[in-house]
Amino acid sequence: MFFSKTEDDSLMNDFPCLTLNVAPTVIPLPGIVYKLTFGRRTGEDILKHFKGIRAYQNNFLLTDVGENQKKLESISPKTVKSLTKFQDKYDTESDEKFLYVMLVPSENANPCVGCIAKMVGVLTEEKMMTISFKTLKRAIVDSPLLNSGDNVWESRVKIVDDEAELSGLSMDQLKNGAMRLSEGFNSVDETINSFKKLYRQSMKQKSSLHLLLLSPLSNTLFFRLNKASFNKAWTIILVYVADLKNNKGETSDKQAFLETLKIMDLVITVLPTSKHQKWMMLSSVGIMERLQVFKDTLQNFEQVFKTLYASTEYVQQYFDQASTLDKSRLIANQLKSLRFFIDDVKSQKSSTKMVSPANSIRSLLPDRSNSSKGEDPNEDEDEDEDDAASLKKFLSNLVQFGVHPDGIKMLNKDYKRLTKMTPQNTEYQVLKNYFDIVTDIPFGQYGEKTDSIDVETSRKKLNKDHYGLQTVKRRLLEYLSILKLQEKLGEIKKRAPILLLVGPPGVGKTSIAKSVADVLHRKFQRLSLGGVHGEADIRGHRRTYVGSMCGLIINALRKSGSMNPLILLDEIDKVFSTTGSGVGSASRINGDPGAALLEVLDPEQNNTFMDHYIGFPVDLSQVLFFCTANDLGGISRPLLDRMEVIEIPGYTPEEKIQIGSSFLLPKQIRLNGLDKCHCGFELSRGAWESLVLEYTREPGVRSLERQLATIVRGKVMEVVEAEEFTKRCDTKELQMLHHREIFKYLGFPLHPITKELLEEVKSAEKEGIVHGLSYNSDGTGSVLVFEIIKTGETGHNGPNIISTGNLGNVLQESINIGKSLVKSLLRKGSFPGASPEEFLSSEYHLHVPAGAISKDGPSAGSAIALALLSMAIKRPIAPTICMTGEITLRGKILPIGGLKEKLLGARIYGMKRVLIPLTNRPDLVEAVADDITPFAEVQDRSELQLVRTKMNLEVVYVDTFYDVVKQVWPDIIERSWSDKYQPQEKREGQEQHVLSRL
Repeated sequence: MFFSKTEDDSLMNDFPCLTLNVAPTVIPLPGIVYKLTFGRRTGEDILKHFKGIRAYQNNFLLTDVGENQKKLESISPKTVKSLTKFQDKYDTESDEKFLYVMLVPSENANPCVGCIAKMVGVLTEEKMMTISFKTLKRAIVDSPLLNSGDNVWESRVKIVDDEAELSGLSMDQLKNGAMRLSEGFNSVDETINSFKKLYRQSMKQKSSLHLLLLSPLSNTLFFRLNKASFNKAWTIILVYVADLKNNKGETSDKQAFLETLKIMDLVITVLPTSKHQKWMMLSSVGIMERLQVFKDTLQNFEQVFKTLYASTEYVQQYFDQASTLDKSRLIANQLKSLRFFIDDVKSQKSSTKMVSPANSIRSLLPDRSNSSKGEDPNEDEDEDEDDAASLKKFLSNLVQFGVHPDGIKMLNKDYKRLTKMTPQNTEYQVLKNYFDIVTDIPFGQYGEKTDSIDVETSRKKLNKDHYGLQTVKRRLLEYLSILKLQEKLGEIKKRAPILLLVGPPGVGKTSIAKSVADVLHRKFQRLSLGGVHGEADIRGHRRTYVGSMCGLIINALRKSGSMNPLILLDEIDKVFSTTGSGVGSASRINGDPGAALLEVLDPEQNNTFMDHYIGFPVDLSQVLFFCTANDLGGISRPLLDRMEVIEIPGYTPEEKIQIGSSFLLPKQIRLNGLDKCHCGFELSRGAWESLVLEYTREPGVRSLERQLATIVRGKVMEVVEAEEFTKRCDTKELQMLHHREIFKYLGFPLHPITKELLEEVKSAEKEGIVHGLSYNSDGTGSVLVFEIIKTGETGHNGPNIISTGNLGNVLQESINIGKSLVKSLLRKGSFPGASPEEFLSSEYHLHVPAGAISKDGPSAGSAIALALLSMAIKRPIAPTICMTGEITLRGKILPIGGLKEKLLGARIYGMKRVLIPLTNRPDLVEAVADDITPFAEVQDRSELQLVRTKMNLEVVYVDTFYDVVKQVWPDIIERSWSDKYQPQEKREGQEQHVLSRL
């Protein structure tokens, strides 16, 4: 008899018990953590039995439980005494008072056997409550209460004391028992591994074991034995068994055997055994009886696989001998049963899933000690636990990562909300997605290594990757030098510059940013701002919106995996364009993305950049921002003020030839495979000039690369189709492609409409034709032709001038200024022989060809005035002369913009001499010289010789209209005119002033 009238330490009077009606499939075995889900009211009723007892008032499980309003009977003093007695004898890990209850399985033939468990956790939700029970000892109930429902009841129980029983066993019995455990466990482990290997082989296409996949039993066993939770638990058990085998006197034999008994319970729990087998293991209170049950259970488990293999072999034999019709019927019945099963799965209610054992037992981990660790039998829930652990680790390191204090407070608050939600809650997934994004931000991770940066090596790499772009390279090398200096001085903060690269398409703005990232050892992220139409694209959407996400900046940090990448904001001027892909007037509706960039690109503010989705400040001060734009006019003034502007002009023909021969042509030959068969080629000088000047009209080199790709593809076709293909591929000599051969690959060159305008028309008058220079919207420069003809007579208050050619208001004003200036000069008699009356009484028509293109700006003032003067004095102008410069009523020539592009246009269209304002000398020096220092000290105008060498142009400085006339018609200028209107001392002083600006 287990219960006697004599006093026994293992007897506990009035011990609280709970029948597991909420989880009828659960058989509690010692050493496991079970998470049982109750209705919230039922769970609170279970805890309220302990609420009124003074000894448990400080227990953390009862803090959120309300008062006992239903007047449920609290536990008696005898019960408190029994709980204290149990803790003092069997659970001495802590002095804190724990809550104990005996878990009794339901639906069993013998309701007298159960397991005493300790409550270790409570999770309260809106309608549910999950209580975690850690099972400790087997126990036997004296008077079980049937039909108790989910209520706690009390009874006298007897603890199954394995230690006391061990004292009565001999050493041989202990060793035999341990050996039986080891042999049985090794046999089961081998059976499991061989089954999983055989199952995987049957999944291969050419395997002869496909019938194994048709068995529901084999599929179920494989799915359960291949789960991550099972593999983790089984690996831990393997370690425990190995430790027991290797025990060399470190623990006593009795203590080792107690560990063996615990492992037996864990094995039965982890293995996919039946409910009856688990109950037999629980009800085996005697040690020898338990050993026999364990052995029988393992043998039955192995017998399942033997029966499975035998049945599969029988079906295989039948299948091999069956006719085609019988095989078809067998397969059809399998498909039919699968369809029925799928229909059954679809018809299941969601409520059925909530009371399943998988949801009742939330944690199931073996543990070597009395305390158990949780292990989830569901693979998805196992992944959730891993995510929760990584999230908790992330939150514990927020201060170390340098997260803003507001962010730390906010994240901890949201994490508490997340832990109190069920996955079925609508806001649970929203918070989970939020934490996934936040944890993906690389807080505290920096990729820059200043100790490995060498300024000279960086200079060589930049020069190797890019031709020209000296201003950008110099600014970058300055930044590298600052980094090295701060490193030597021990400075910590390094404010990164914010650079804006402005220039026409195809000049290398994006590629230079990539090279900068390589030199700095930083991750590179490119954000194309074309098409960005709202503030939320930059700052992110608020979490209150469905489908909200973080903005482009935070996404760039996530992709780069670093808090100091190089982020390229490409086409930043397109954000503000009202005609292109920018927001324009729609910014009032969606928010202005340009205004959102003000904080991003402000070094004084971006250390606390606020993304609407993230919700707390993020430090962007270590991010190196590069921006690109084609036109400064599309950028707002406040944003432009925050960036360091570096203008990148278009390439000269010589630079294009150098880039094409050194970079683009070898690249295309390599991409198309000509280098591997030694069939490369080169272009002659004439071919390069024809390709650059006749087949492309661009400031960059993109079109040039496309034309080179066309030529290379044509050469590939020739090589492949040639009869001597093998012979040609064996030779390593490079072929030379000449000018006349380009036509074969590219066809006719571009239509030279401007060059045709420059040609002389035999039937037309030669007076009144002047060549100006223009800066086009695509970043290129070209020659602008001004044509004036006399159309009739008018009064003496003229001349009357009709203007056509889609001219703007500023250009119309330049026409009026030129007319007034010429009238003034003629009336003063500056040009002997010229008739002022004829000019004043004439009607003229001024036209600028290409009328479909709008034209405006003040830089054509000198050209218009010269064209009017040409008509007045009837003297033509040399067709190889062009000029640019704004003019005043006093004849002063003012500076203009886009000088380099205009000079390139003059070079392309065959001009020989270019007249530019004297005050544009600094722009000319910067356009042609790599180093401007010598030109600041020497005032011999050596830059003009440099222009002649690089661009094949003769550039002449002009300061007044007198200088223009002198360069065009030197034979008609009289000394008196120059002395009267342009004193030499004044001109020399002005030149000296301009030179000092350098």
